[in-house]
Amino acid sequence: MLGIGLMLFVLRSLYRDVKWNDKLIKVGFWGLNIGLLGMALLSLLPVGIWQAIESIGKGMWYARSAELMQQPGMVFLKWMRTPGDVVFAIGVFAIAWFVFDLTLKNKKQ
Repeated sequence: MLGIGLMLFVLRSLYRDVKWNDKLIKVGFWGLNIGLLGMALLSLLPVGIWQAIESIGKGMWYARSAELMQQPGMVFLKWMRTPGDVVFAIGVFAIAWFVFDLTLKNKKQ
């Protein structure tokens, strides 16, 4: 996120006379942030809590084992990362399209 912010800061000074498409930047910003939140809350946090509980109860060897990771509930939680990934990808494509569009507008002038 810091790198994207730096990139936009530099692009603002490079393309001062070009009209920016703020809608793409908004979609990119919200897509990236909501996607990361979705990944964290729907998958990474529940899997981590489950592994922590198993690690405390049975040891770290079991919490990292294929036996635990292949249980149906764990497989479901791993697949629950997909909605966040999709929203994140939409944000990535919006930022990429914005940069592509900005450079095309500069070449036309």
